[in-house]
Amino acid sequence: GKPYLIIRFLIATYRKKQNKMTNTSLYDFFVEWRQRSNPWRESYNEGGGVFERSFLFSTVVFILLNEFGKSIGRRYGKPFSSRPGFIAGTLHCASTSAITIYLLLFQSGTLEDGNMKAGDFKVWQEVGLPLSIGYFVVDIFWYCFPKGDILMLVHHIIMCFCHYPVGHDAGAILAGAGDKHWVIWLSIVGYTSEVATVLMNYRWYLLQTLKEDWIGFALVNISIVISWAARVVLFSYLLIFEIGPRASDYMEAKQLLSYTFVVVGHFVIGVLSLYWLGLMCRGGIRGLIVFKKPKPTHDGSFTFGNDIGHEEDKNELSTKPMKDEAGGATKNAVSRRSPRATIAEESQAWVAGTLYDETIQTKKEVALNN
Repeated sequence: GKPYLIIRFLIATYRKKQNKMTNTSLYDFFVEWRQRSNPWRESYNEGGGVFERSFLFSTVVFILLNEFGKSIGRRYGKPFSSRPGFIAGTLHCASTSAITIYLLLFQSGTLEDGNMKAGDFKVWQEVGLPLSIGYFVVDIFWYCFPKGDILMLVHHIIMCFCHYPVGHDAGAILAGAGDKHWVIWLSIVGYTSEVATVLMNYRWYLLQTLKEDWIGFALVNISIVISWAARVVLFSYLLIFEIGPRASDYMEAKQLLSYTFVVVGHFVIGVLSLYWLGLMCRGGIRGLIVFKKPKPTHDGSFTFGNDIGHEEDKNELSTKPMKDEAGGATKNAVSRRSPRATIAEESQAWVAGTLYDETIQTKKEVALNN
């Protein structure tokens, strides 16, 4: 009857009004964020060039280190010929690890008169962070683009984009929803995960140079497992107890984009850390503590499964016979693999220490072109 029609009319009118208000508020929100509360822009405009100068210096240093690695590789051969960026990569992870550990131990804050006084994180903003971003930018052009490593490229871009606002207080205040000390602390704590990369690089070096079983190899492997397990715990803790409870603060500060990057970034790194941990542990205790010289594959590379002595490589480039145009003779051609299989192969190759081998990459490119 009429009452029912009136109710439907009122509901429809209310919904139209709400939709209009929502569309207007979303547009106004975007305009205000772009003009007044963009942490990336504020960090650049108010930084005074301190971050940028340190970034440029670090970029030049890492360019020189990459070229030095190539020179050493050409002159002395392996292991540096297979991974010219090893020196630059190791310096990056070692220096950022050392800076973050120092800041957390000695500069994280002090208790005065019952109140917590914020620590001084200028070293991170003006040295550690620009150094790291400088490395990522160089690695994009010296490794990611030449090798076509899309996953690493995405990782580097996300790291640069997410951490850049922390480089100056003006950007950090917005990126931290008003709490600059907390968001800088969050950046520092996240970078402590580079300790695991230091150990992984040392493991790679041992894989290239070790000739027989050595107790140090077992200790390194066990340390790597512990460090990756710690990463999983760390990022889970940060998401649940540090980032999650601050959702309302970010909403009030209209920094939902910043909050989204914080959540997604920590979640993805935590999941990847769990995946690496599974790779390291699937050989069991014996695979971790006993060194077994890896068996070379058909292209001269090593696989993660053989490195810890428990299985053959399952991700080598597979071949299958194909008829030529004449319809008679056959030749080996690289079969197509799914993106998931490609990711799995590159992940295992990174753990095995063969991902960066230029000789192997060249052979694979030749196989693909044939």
